[in-house]
Amino acid sequence: MGVAGTSLTLRPSVPMGFVTGVPYVCALTLAHELGARVAWPHEVVTGAGDELVSVEARAGYDDEGVFVRCDLTWEGEKDLDAAALERVAAEGVAAWEGAYAAGRGVAGPLASVLGDYFDVLLGMGEKVEVLRGGRVIGRGTLAGVDVWGRATVRLEDGSRELEIAPEQARLRAVRRRGDDGRPVAADPA
Repeated sequence: MGVAGTSLTLRPSVPMGFVTGVPYVCALTLAHELGARVAWPHEVVTGAGDELVSVEARAGYDDEGVFVRCDLTWEGEKDLDAAALERVAAEGVAAWEGAYAAGRGVAGPLASVLGDYFDVLLGMGEKVEVLRGGRVIGRGTLAGVDVWGRATVRLEDGSRELEIAPEQARLRAVRRRGDDGRPVAADPA
């Protein structure tokens, strides 16, 4: 049936540097609405990690000020209600904006929602591979996410922790081990 989707433009009254929180907030509120989870950084997934809704965002500036355009996409056979998803995402961003205005988000864009984000984040404390350019550059345990949305991965050799922003790399869950004992990723690259 192909890909379906919708786009919405949001103009949250938060500092310009905080608009990076918009796709996280959209994913979080959509996950709550759909009874789903979030895969870092902002993909709405089932409890098994299958994608439900992809959230992509681009910020810009025009004659009305700063805006964020959120694109929500999903497989057409999922038959999701685009208008309902737009409403939920917009309401979530408005509540997040209100939390910032009330002083609950000044530490970073995710400060006011980080606890809720952790509650629905799939893979916390589990094995992941860090991918850059389609290559595995590290393996370890997803150890946390900070108020700026950066994931922390504790490398399996214990040598250090990687702090990763979404534009630097992506994470892929490690589901099982192959015959040779090495991790086999959930979605082979």
